[in-house]
Amino acid sequence: NVCTAYPYNPVTGQCAAGNLAHTRFIANTTNGKNPLIQVSVKAVAACAPKKLLARLPRGATGVAGLAASGLALPAQVASSQGVAGKFLLCLPRLGYGQGVAIFGGGPIYLGEGLPDFTTTLEYTPLVAKRDNPGYYVTANAIALDEARLPLPRGALAAGGVALHTTVPFGQLRQDVFRPFVREFEKGLNRSDAKVAAVAPFPLCYNASMLWNTRIGYFVPAVRLMLAGGKNYTMTGTNSMVDVKGGKACLAFVEMKSGDAGSPAVILGGFQMENMLLQFDSEKKRLGFARLPFYTSCSNFNFTKTQ
Repeated sequence: NVCTAYPYNPVTGQCAAGNLAHTRFIANTTNGKNPLIQVSVKAVAACAPKKLLARLPRGATGVAGLAASGLALPAQVASSQGVAGKFLLCLPRLGYGQGVAIFGGGPIYLGEGLPDFTTTLEYTPLVAKRDNPGYYVTANAIALDEARLPLPRGALAAGGVALHTTVPFGQLRQDVFRPFVREFEKGLNRSDAKVAAVAPFPLCYNASMLWNTRIGYFVPAVRLMLAGGKNYTMTGTNSMVDVKGGKACLAFVEMKSGDAGSPAVILGGFQMENMLLQFDSEKKRLGFARLPFYTSCSNFNFTKTQ
């Protein structure tokens, strides 16, 4: 029996018809420090036409979905290998080497003499959305440093916070975006360094006039105050992006379309860089930890050991 699927390229936004097929792929097990032995993983995949691979990274032969669905890669690995239904994701800074994903959970070590960073994870509940396999969490407030944003009543309750690796930069629904930009500009208080904005970013500064630190530009820390009392904190490394012309811009954009049911906040790939994230579908929780300045997601040792 032939089953038709419609694989999707998240970079170009295109999809095409393809057939589902039973296949296998080879993956490495790990002790959290190095790759160990290879294993064969049974999987169901859609055969996509070559044209659908346009604009994927060099050498890529497809896309692996990571959502909380039965056909996504984490669930297929868990079923094939008998490991837990969770995975660790560690995305590096763009241009700074490879990141790492570990299916079934940690540990993970990112440098000689450094601890297992899964021991530093803080947790917040994952929220299920009907007919939507994405990952959502609940935010009770957004703060800049310690000052909470003056948001419309119920703004964050409507839609919550979503995490999307296929979205390059954070997105905010209009009713959240406008007060966020206004208060960020007020909190930074550097009108002398402000320059013309560069689309799609709303707020840009002369980078040479901002104080740069080990945790990025010295700007107000963006804190998502999550259910469970934990804060997802983004310092300048995850809130300010360098653009051409020596400018540093606020790395959040306004959601193109958003109603009351849309997420209030979408954390994009930039906001996840050098953050250790554990998506645990079994315990329905998100674990997260910001890596210290002296290590990086790209520090995982891909040298194979016997």
